[in-house]
Amino acid sequence: MQIDKNASVAVVVNRTWLNLHGVKMFLRQDQGFQSDMRGVDESHILFAKVLDAEGATGVWIEVHTDKLRENPALNPVRMLIPWSQVLTIVVAEQFSPAIRQEARRIGFTGETERE
Repeated sequence: MQIDKNASVAVVVNRTWLNLHGVKMFLRQDQGFQSDMRGVDESHILFAKVLDAEGATGVWIEVHTDKLRENPALNPVRMLIPWSQVLTIVVAEQFSPAIRQEARRIGFTGETERE
């Protein structure tokens, strides 16, 4: 399946990869990156915009954190997620408030968008 550029997605990634210091320091630059991201299992959700999903190496995304929405002067994080670390990608025009709230409840606060 082809994923269109600028599509709204939820990328479920391997938490071990996400907790690598070199990854975490970019995703959590507004929250402090010393502590590990935790959750109910070994996955983590990144709500993002697709920049390029056709590469053999992985999917390029633009992550919009809550802090970015509060301060538009900050730059969004653009990153490549290796296909080997992607568990699934969900494409949706919008994610329901219930899905976003559940993501917050189980600890995916830094990368979720506000309702």
